[in-house]
Amino acid sequence: MANSLRTCLSFVLATCALVACSRRTPEQAAHNTPQALPNGVALAAAVTSERESKSGDGKLDPNDPKHGARKMMGLDVGVFVDGVQASVLRYGDLPPMPFTTLDDGTRRYGLAEYLKAIGVSLDSLKSIHLHGNGDRIASIEGAELQKFADRFKFQFLSGTTGAPVTCWSTDGLKNKTNVQEIRKITLYVTKASALIDPKRGCHVGADGACSDAVPYASGDAVKGTRVYVDGKMVGFVKRRQLTEAMAMGDASERKYNLAKVLAGFGVEKSGIRAVNFVAGDDVIASADGTKFATIAQDFYFELPKHNHGKVRIHAPAGLQAKTESGPATIDADALVSSIQVFKTTTPTVRELTAISEDTDLSVQIASNTAATRD
Repeated sequence: MANSLRTCLSFVLATCALVACSRRTPEQAAHNTPQALPNGVALAAAVTSERESKSGDGKLDPNDPKHGARKMMGLDVGVFVDGVQASVLRYGDLPPMPFTTLDDGTRRYGLAEYLKAIGVSLDSLKSIHLHGNGDRIASIEGAELQKFADRFKFQFLSGTTGAPVTCWSTDGLKNKTNVQEIRKITLYVTKASALIDPKRGCHVGADGACSDAVPYASGDAVKGTRVYVDGKMVGFVKRRQLTEAMAMGDASERKYNLAKVLAGFGVEKSGIRAVNFVAGDDVIASADGTKFATIAQDFYFELPKHNHGKVRIHAPAGLQAKTESGPATIDADALVSSIQVFKTTTPTVRELTAISEDTDLSVQIASNTAATRD
C-alpha cells in the first residue's frame, strides 16, 4: 500500500508545475455563491494563453508542444470491451460509485468497482490493458484484479478534471510495466487478450511497429453526446439515427425531443429518478424525475453542424445553477458531452455549474479520438 501511495503521489506532485502553467486560479466571488466554478474555466484560460502565444490565424494546434490547451485535450478516455466501446473514463462520466477521500480532499476510486458499475463482469474478465503515453501498455490479469481488488485505485490529475492516473505499484504482477496517465483502456472478456511486445511494452501492428489501434475494433467511434442509464452507456447521438418522429418544429430550425430520442435508445421516461446534463466534467443542468416528467414533452435539443454529434440542449432556467441573486430566470442553450439518466441508482451529489462559453468549450475540445473502424 505504501508503494502504491508513493507511486501516485510522486507522479501527481511532479506534474503539478506543468498543470499550473495551463490553469488559471478562478477569481473569488464577492460573497458566497451556490454554484460551482466550472472546470471549463481552466480550459478557457489555457486556450486563450495558447492563442495569444501564436501568430497568424490563432487556430488551436493540438500538436503544439507548449503546455496549455494541449494538456486539456484527450480527456475522453475510451473504455473498450472486446473492441467495442463501452464507456468513457473521465470525471464527468463517472457512474454512481463509492470513493475514498484523502486528507487533502483528493478522491480516489477503485478500478474493480468502476468496471462493475459500467457493466463489466469481473468473473469473465481475462485481462485489462491500460494504454499510457508513447504506446506503453500496462496490464492486469483478471485473476489479479479479483484477488487484489482493493489494490488498484485511480484518481484524476486535477482532482475533478484531468486525465485519470493510476495509483498502484506493479510489484508482484505478471506485467511489471507501469503507466501513469491513462489514455485508453482495452478489456478482454470473450476474446483472447491482445499480445503485448515484451521488450517495447506495446501492441504491435501488421507492419511490426507499435500500434495504438484498438484490438478487435468494431463499430463507430463514440464522438457524439453519450447517453448513460445508471452509469452504463447505452449509446451516443448520431445524426443519421435521428428520425422525423423525434423532431419538433419545422425543418428550417430542426429540433429533437429528448424524451423521444431517449426512447430510441430503449429508455422510457417512466421511472426516471433524475437526469443530469454534463459538459466535460461539469454538471450544467439537472432535473429530478418529477420535474423531467413535467417538461419532457417540450424539452428539446439541436444538433449543430461540425460538432461530431454533440448536442446543444435548451435548458429551462429551473434546471440550471442558482445565481448570486437567486434561481436562474432565463433559459439557456448549452453543448453537452453526456446525458445521464438514473432509474435504479441515485446520482452522486454534484454542484451545478453555470452555463457559459467555458462549458461549451470543454465539450468541443475534449473530443474522442479513439481509433475504431466499422
